[in-house]
Amino acid sequence: MTNYFRNNLGKSLQISPLRAPLKAWAVLPLFMAAAAALGFGSGILTLRPLDAKITPLLPLTLFIFPSLLEEAFFRGVLIPRDIIESGAARAARAVIFSTILFVAWHPFNALVFNHSARPLFLDPWFLLIVSALGLTCGYSYVVSRSIWLPVIIHWTTVTLWVLFLGGRNLVLEL
Repeated sequence: MTNYFRNNLGKSLQISPLRAPLKAWAVLPLFMAAAAALGFGSGILTLRPLDAKITPLLPLTLFIFPSLLEEAFFRGVLIPRDIIESGAARAARAVIFSTILFVAWHPFNALVFNHSARPLFLDPWFLLIVSALGLTCGYSYVVSRSIWLPVIIHWTTVTLWVLFLGGRNLVLEL
């Protein structure tokens, strides 16, 4: 088990996202377009900049959780780093599996730990955007073999949402 973590998450932490092939980044514009269309169309996203004293600290907290911790588990642990060598079909199954668990995590979190998140985390439109994010991050991880690329994608998405698009932030609810 220790070797698995060292060979997957451990090695993926050592690869710079700047070394990722262009095709690892290529899905990002598709995700952004889909998330914007779904988010603004459903009302989940609204142009509403955050004005709170803690705002300058939020990018750092959002980097750690949810971005780094969720990506480390849902991609770095659940998807074998070298899965692409087993073929595209097996890699696709691994990405889909990790995405299903990633999506399921949100309602589970709301129902068990974070009751104030229920309206959002149970919203089908939100879960559809989370699905698109999971597939994007999974694909970028498989292609780049670096955990940093999905962390950056996840962090950018959540940070833009919270700071500028009316997103919900757990830190502000404490």
